[in-house]
Amino acid sequence: MLNFDKALGPIEIRDQLSSWIKTKHKAKQNDVLINELGFYNKNPHSSVESTFRADLVLANGRLVGFEIKSKADNLKRWDRQMLAYSNVFNEIWLCCHSSHLKKAIETTASHIGILMIDDLGSIAIYKNASPNKNIDAFDLTSFLWKDELQNFARIHNIAIRSSDNKKVIRERIATLIDISLINNYVLQCLKTRERAYPVLS
Repeated sequence: MLNFDKALGPIEIRDQLSSWIKTKHKAKQNDVLINELGFYNKNPHSSVESTFRADLVLANGRLVGFEIKSKADNLKRWDRQMLAYSNVFNEIWLCCHSSHLKKAIETTASHIGILMIDDLGSIAIYKNASPNKNIDAFDLTSFLWKDELQNFARIHNIAIRSSDNKKVIRERIATLIDISLINNYVLQCLKTRERAYPVLS
């Protein structure tokens, strides 16, 4: 239940956003949501990848990432997060408190949708998202566990060794397999995650 005596926090906003998705995204029976889903991006300045976390992810016929900015948050990290999201998600939305709207409009890339939420939990679309065409195949594979990567490699007859680490397998998959096939496999795997829960519940 919402407490109208104080500003909504990220968890309350996520709950409201989940309800909004249920009504606005024409959810199907096997569509799922995942809270706080981690992923990686290549770091051009280091061999260690940069880690990120999407506040809410919708896995239906595409992979949709939602970043939440409550009233208590700021948009200082949004530039970096926006690029990271654009490397892995088919569709991206920023859901921000109305106090951040001006800054969000000024800084958000054209393909990213903007949702505004007020202190009462009402969500309104300021700008619709458009399909993201900037996905990086290697970064996309960061959603997969090692056994899933190994299975995918075998399905597509990619030679791997049991001693190969995740990064090696991911590099081979990203180089040799069409990104649409990778995307479909990631969706399939994410829907089986223990933390995934049905949109229609």
